[in-house]
Amino acid sequence: MRPPIPIPEHRIDELKNFHKNKWDDSCELQRFLCVWLRVAQNMSTQEIARAVGWHVNTVRGTQRDFIANGTEAFGEEKRGGRHHQLMTIEEEKRFLAPFAERAGDASMLVANEIKEELEKQLGRTVHKTTVYRILRRHGWRKITPRTKHPKQNKEAIEGFKKGASLNG
Repeated sequence: MRPPIPIPEHRIDELKNFHKNKWDDSCELQRFLCVWLRVAQNMSTQEIARAVGWHVNTVRGTQRDFIANGTEAFGEEKRGGRHHQLMTIEEEKRFLAPFAERAGDASMLVANEIKEELEKQLGRTVHKTTVYRILRRHGWRKITPRTKHPKQNKEAIEGFKKGASLNG
């Protein structure tokens, strides 16, 4: 087992002052505990990981962040979010508005048309699944017209094709 990185004395003082704060969220508290349990209770990284419910590498990373950045490391929320978004949600709504009007008058929308328009607006190519994800995110669903009615009478259709009447 490797020895832990030593925590400088000025960081320990900063940690003690931060201990008096109120916690905004549970992740902030967990990040604080990753360092506090090491300083106050002299717990190993594995014990801290078990206590906090995180992986050992996450605990070590949090401790390294604290040594480098101080208590600012506790407030950083690094998880989640749309880090690779092409447009914001509001921009997507504005983009889909003309298509919603077309869909409202019962005309059929084709994803390829939306994809081409999206590529024009962004100035780059996008994969077709990007369009489907945008549509799903805004509550649209894929509805295709039926090719035939499930209860259709096949004999009547054949008779109609030959010119016979439906009743006889």
